Amino acid sequence: MKEPTSIEALELTLTTTDGATLGARLFEPKDARGSVLVQGATATPSRYYDRFATWLAERGLRVLTFDYRGIGRSRRGALGRDAMSMREWAERDSVAAHEALRARDPDAKVLLVAHSFGGQSLGLADRLHDVSAAAMVGVQFGYVGHWPTLGQARLGIVWNVLVPGFSTALGYVPGWAGLGEDLPGGVAREWARWCTSPGYLLDHVEGSRERFARFTAPTLFYSFTDDDYAPRAAVEHYLATLSGSERTHRRFAPSDLAQKEVGHFGFFRPRFEPTLWREVLRFFDDAIEGHPSSLGPHESRAASRPNETDIAMDLAHGRD
Repeated sequence: MKEPTSIEALELTLTTTDGATLGARLFEPKDARGSVLVQGATATPSRYYDRFATWLAERGLRVLTFDYRGIGRSRRGALGRDAMSMREWAERDSVAAHEALRARDPDAKVLLVAHSFGGQSLGLADRLHDVSAAAMVGVQFGYVGHWPTLGQARLGIVWNVLVPGFSTALGYVPGWAGLGEDLPGGVAREWARWCTSPGYLLDHVEGSRERFARFTAPTLFYSFTDDDYAPRAAVEHYLATLSGSERTHRRFAPSDLAQKEVGHFGFFRPRFEPTLWREVLRFFDDAIEGHPSSLGPHESRAASRPNETDIAMDLAHGRD
C-alpha cells in the first residue's frame, strides 16, 4: 500500500454540448498515475463521494466528481422551470465530465467508479466506454417486478402516484419525499417509466442493449445482501446485460465485513477503507499496470434481510 500523498482539491465548472454548466471537483495528487471518474447515483450530490475521492487521490489517483444537471452544485434555479432527463445526465453530463478528465492528462488511463445510475449510463453513451477498468457499486435495473411483493406495492405507489403527483404540482419531486435530494420532474418521470417496464431502460432507449454488450472493460462489481435499492434479481438483470465485460462479482453480507449494515450507500463511508476501498485500489492498480485482476468473485453465505433502520439510513444517504 502506497503512502498517502498531498493533494489539491479544485472546484471546476464543466460545460456540456448543449450549453449546460455543471459543478465538479477535481482531486489532484502531485504525480497522478491514473485518472478516476466517479459517476454517482440518482439524487445523490457529488459531495457524498468526497471522502472516497480524497482517499483515492491521496494514493496517487486523480479523481473527478461532478453533479448531474439539477442536482447539488449543478442546480441552477427552480427545478420546475426546465425539462431534464436521465438520458441527458448520461449523454451530456457524464460525457462532459469524461472529456474534461481525459483532457487533464490525455496519456493517463481513465478508470470508472459507477454507483447505481452511474453504471446504467453505459447503455446510454458509447463515449463512456473509453475506460481501462470499472468498479461498480449497487448497479441494477430497477424494474419493480424484481422486488419482493411488499416492495412492489410500496414502489408502485412511488412510481404511479407520488412521482406523477409531485411532478405535476411542483415540477419536481422534493427530497423530503424520501430521495434525500430534490429530483427534477423530467428525470423523475423518465425514471418512473423505466421502473414500471420489465426491461427497464432497455424498453425505452433504442440501441441500449447493444451498447451495454459493447462495454468490454474489466469490471469489479459489488452488491450487498441488505441493499434495499438493489435486490438480487435487479442486480442479475443488469449483469446479464453487461455481457461483453469480464465481470468479477463480489457480493457481501454486512457480517462478512464485520459490520451491521452496508445498504445502497454504505460502501462510500470511511469505515470500509480497510476492506472495500483497498480492494478497489488494488483492482485499479492492476489495470494501470496492465495486469489481470488479482481479485476473484465472492458470494456471501450469510443470510441478511434489511430492517427498517437500515432502510431509513439508506434513504438519508448515510450522511452521518
